Amino acid sequence: MSRGMESVTRHISFLIVILAIVQFVAIFSLPYDKSIFYIFPMIFAIISLPLSFLGAILLRLRKSPGIFVCSISLGSLGLCFVIEGILLILTGPSIIVGALYAMLGITSFRRIASLNNTTYVSWFEGKNSINPINLENEEVIAACPHCSSVLAVIPSLLTKNDICPECNGKLVP
Repeated sequence: MSRGMESVTRHISFLIVILAIVQFVAIFSLPYDKSIFYIFPMIFAIISLPLSFLGAILLRLRKSPGIFVCSISLGSLGLCFVIEGILLILTGPSIIVGALYAMLGITSFRRIASLNNTTYVSWFEGKNSINPINLENEEVIAACPHCSSVLAVIPSLLTKNDICPECNGKLVP
């Protein structure tokens, strides 16, 4: 289990750093001078840049405020991307790029749930009392590809019609 949790930690810390770099590049490439509305995401992005690097470092070192700082960082970066996406869609330079920015912001928000998962928090804090999951014969733990909900499934019985009980997305593509 520890290897899987370390993988989640590496993934999220890498994601935060990449999102911060993309946001920093976006500050200089988007048409900020054309609208006063771009000032908020620009200032928010500049503030969230060092916060993102700090959060990624704390998460990789498994220090106590790491989850909190990363949650704040992912939330602020997600908010910046969503606002920039909406502004790009409304101001018209590129609807496709605006939609991509908004989707990037939404996926940033979705990663916060992974950080605040009780199993992950227990592992992060070094607790040995992670509740074991009672699985029936042939059941395995899997994550929904859409909402990352943890599910117990029997792989041989999955069909294309099976849906996630949380988001109603298809479990098999």
